[in-house]
Amino acid sequence: MKKLFLIVAFFSLGFLTHELHAQNKPPKQTDVVTPADGANKQKENRRRKEEEYQMKREKHEAIQDKATRKRMKESRKKSNKTGNANRLPWYKKIFW
Repeated sequence: MKKLFLIVAFFSLGFLTHELHAQNKPPKQTDVVTPADGANKQKENRRRKEEEYQMKREKHEAIQDKATRKRMKESRKKSNKTGNANRLPWYKKIFW
């Protein structure tokens, strides 16, 4: 009788440990960030910052009077013309 009780207790403890391990499964993730999501978020942030910059620039320009706007436009043209983006290398300046 004592052996039967030990065998039943042993098997019941074995089943309990199996159930305890089954309960420790991690929950499934619903918010998974993929590289594509990260890239889209970066693009969105970049676009939003560019829009904010343009709005502030237009607002600043609208505040100025006509003469100041003209001076700003001329200096912007001069900057674009002589800026680093359009600068020729030294060998092209010499042999041009």
